[in-house]
Amino acid sequence: MSVGTSGDDAPEGYFTPGPDTIVKRNAAPQPAPADSGISTRGTTYKVTAGASSESCGTTKIQKTSGAGKTTLVLTVEESVETEVSTEIKVDAEVVSAGVGFSTTRKYGVSDQTRYEVPKGKHGTIEAYPLYDNYPIKIYKDGKKAGSGTVLKPVGVCFNQWSE
Repeated sequence: MSVGTSGDDAPEGYFTPGPDTIVKRNAAPQPAPADSGISTRGTTYKVTAGASSESCGTTKIQKTSGAGKTTLVLTVEESVETEVSTEIKVDAEVVSAGVGFSTTRKYGVSDQTRYEVPKGKHGTIEAYPLYDNYPIKIYKDGKKAGSGTVLKPVGVCFNQWSE
């Protein structure tokens, strides 16, 4: 089984899609929004987002398997939460303004794949959420205060293999 690589773009606990990973997007990549700041209780916070890359989650959302010769079909329709990881505590509304979408809601991911399992083999398909991975920088009163990552669910990563 080849699930991809844990490259520089993938945060810890995620993997960069590899050549054996089928990636199916439900949403087009979103450009990084213009900088925006929010003041709360006399403090101004600003979050800036860098260009996104793709990362697959490692939490399996569905799986099917069977003995060949057969065609395995896996259809996925799931609601997956946005994930935010930061070095400092900052309100969700500030992060949402910085990345240009709600970081507190779930997004639907859905797609289907088919896999031909050869005779005499046992085949497996596993589905994982596909995320757009946005690196963020957090500023407090104009000074860099930390960084982090926002992962927005945008599709499904399918890994499939025979043994």
